[in-house]
Amino acid sequence: MTDHDLYRRQLVERLEREKRAAQDDIVRAQADEARARAKVAEKDAAIASVLAARAPQDDECRRCRFEFGRTSVLRPMPSKSKVARFQCALCGAEEERA
Repeated sequence: MTDHDLYRRQLVERLEREKRAAQDDIVRAQADEARARAKVAEKDAAIASVLAARAPQDDECRRCRFEFGRTSVLRPMPSKSKVARFQCALCGAEEERA
């Protein structure tokens, strides 16, 4: 085998390795794109759910109503300040009301 043939064979092998690496990059990028598209669709559905949800009553937890679509009545908590504090029994969210 001549030096030219050896060089040519080594060059082709290197280029084939680089081609496989580039193809692997494409596969990874497509998987990342699919995950990102799924996340966007999930957020779109969450936005639609929040917009479609009815407004919570004054004594209902806003977080439970908008984020989870459920109803939970807030219960009063002891507070040393003049602001009334309430807590949700389901999600633990706290609210202060004057």
